[in-house]
Amino acid sequence: MPSLPYEFSDKTITPWGGLRLLEEFWTKIGFRSKLRQMSWDIPGSGRGYDHHEIAESFIVAVILGAQRFSEAAYLGVDEVVKEIFSWEKGMPNQSTLSRFFPKYTEEKSDKLYVDLMKWWFHKITNEQITLDFDSTVITRYGNQEGVEVGYNPTKPGRGSHHPIMAFVPELKMVVNSWMRTGDSAAADSFKEFLDQTLQILPKERIGLIRADSGFSGNKNLSYLESQSLDYIIALRMTSGLVSEIVSSRYWKPLKDGIEYTSFTFRAKGWKTERRVVVVRKDSEKLPKSGGKTLFPNHDDYLRFRYSAFVTNSQLSGNLVWEIYKHRAEAENQIKELKYDYGIEGFAARNVEATEFAFRLNTVAYNLMSLYKMMLANTNSSLSNVRYNCIAIGAYLVKSSRKTRLKLAAQNSKRDFVDGLFKKLELMEHDQPWSIA
Repeated sequence: MPSLPYEFSDKTITPWGGLRLLEEFWTKIGFRSKLRQMSWDIPGSGRGYDHHEIAESFIVAVILGAQRFSEAAYLGVDEVVKEIFSWEKGMPNQSTLSRFFPKYTEEKSDKLYVDLMKWWFHKITNEQITLDFDSTVITRYGNQEGVEVGYNPTKPGRGSHHPIMAFVPELKMVVNSWMRTGDSAAADSFKEFLDQTLQILPKERIGLIRADSGFSGNKNLSYLESQSLDYIIALRMTSGLVSEIVSSRYWKPLKDGIEYTSFTFRAKGWKTERRVVVVRKDSEKLPKSGGKTLFPNHDDYLRFRYSAFVTNSQLSGNLVWEIYKHRAEAENQIKELKYDYGIEGFAARNVEATEFAFRLNTVAYNLMSLYKMMLANTNSSLSNVRYNCIAIGAYLVKSSRKTRLKLAAQNSKRDFVDGLFKKLELMEHDQPWSIA
C-alpha cells in the first residue's frame, strides 16, 4: 500500500481549539477582568509584555500540561491561541518567563495572591466551609534557593522544598499556599500562614479546620482556640496517650468492627487538657483498616488498629471520626496538583520566583475545579477534561474583516461542545457562584 500523500498548508492551526470555551468561561466569571485590575509590575520597556498576560498565558500552559518553564513557552508559536485570548504578544518565550517570575518578591507575591484569592472566595456564596491544612515534600535536583535536606520519605537525604497549603475539600480548591525550605517541619509558621489565610477567608465562614498530627502542638491548638475556630486534628500515639487508651474501659460501637471512646487528656507540651476521641478498628473484621497497633508484640492489642484525634468541637465522638476521615481528600488534591498541574516542575533559582509560579499553579487548579463544576459537570481528571473539552483541532478563517474560529468536531463530540457553548450563553457576567 502506498504511503498517504502529504502537502503543506498556510492555515494557522491549533490542537487546542477548546480553549475558546475556557476563554469565554473565564470572561463570564470575571476572572480575566480581575487579572487586568490587579497591581502587577509595569513592563520594563515599551516592548515588554503586560504582566497580566504573562500570568494568564502561564496558567493556560499549565492547564495544557506544561511541567517546566521551557514547556510553558511552547505556546509562543500558537497564533490561534493568541487570537482566542486576544493577547497582544502571545505566550512569552523562556527568557521572558525567567525575567518575569523573579520580579515578584515575597511581599509582591503575597499582595497579588491574597488579593486574587480573596476576590475568588468572596464570589463563592457557600457560607460554611471546611478548611484542611497539609504539607508536602517536593524533591529538587538542582541548587535552587531554599532547597534543604529534611524529611523526605521517597528520597531520603535528597534536598527538597516543603510547602504548606490550605484546601477547601467541598470545592476541591486551594485557599492559600506557601513555598518553604526543605528542612521546615509540617507546622512551621502555622500561625502566620493561618493569619494570611484568614485575610482570604474570614473565620466566620470556616465551619471546621482539619489537619494531621504534625499540627497538633500546643502553640497551634492554642492559637486556633484563641481565634474561636473549631478543629479536629490527628494525634501521634505517644506513650502517654497509649497509657490513657489502655486504661479506657468504655468503648462504644460505631459500626460493625469499629468502636470509639472519648476522654480529656493533657499531652506532653500542652498547657491544658483537651478532649480526645480514639477510634479502634477490629483487623479481623476489617483486615484493610488503617491505624496503629499499640503494642506490636502483644497479642491482645494486635487485633485492633487505633487512631486518635484532638478536638474542641461539640461533635459526638462518632461524628469526629466520620468527618475527619474525609480529610484524605487533601492528600488527593496534592497528588492532583503534582501529577496534573506541575507544582513539582517549575523551579527557579530564586525561591520567591518558585513560590510565585507555584501559586499560579494553584490558581490554574481552582479555575479548572470551577470549570468542571459549573460548566463541564464532571469530576474527571484534568487530562480527561483536556482530551474531551480542550484538545479540538481548530483554525482561523478571515473574511469580511472578521475572524472566525473553525472547530474540527463531528457527531457526538460536536453536540457535546455545542452544548457547552449554549450553557455559556446562559451564564450572566461576573455573578456570584453558588456551588452545590
